[in-house]
Amino acid sequence: MSDEDDFNEFELRKEIKDPKRKWADRIVKSIKIYYKKCPYFDLHSSDCFIMEGDEGKCPRDGKYEGCPVLEAFLVKRYDEIKAKGKTLPYDFRDLALV
Repeated sequence: MSDEDDFNEFELRKEIKDPKRKWADRIVKSIKIYYKKCPYFDLHSSDCFIMEGDEGKCPRDGKYEGCPVLEAFLVKRYDEIKAKGKTLPYDFRDLALV
């Protein structure tokens, strides 16, 4: 086993997260406090409000944990907020105020 293999194995165990991902995870945790289903999910029509394109049906039935659409949306919001130079919200409810 070479030194490079040891380093790659260490990286896998360490679970490196970038600031965008860390912030998105914190927002998802705060969503858990207030919502049972995704806040961008319509129960009556099963539509996802943040899904782009003609196909607006939620593929996960409103489950937001691990949802790639919600995570992409939060990363996009992170970039928008940082580009404006504003401080990042710590709670999901504060996201609308920024």
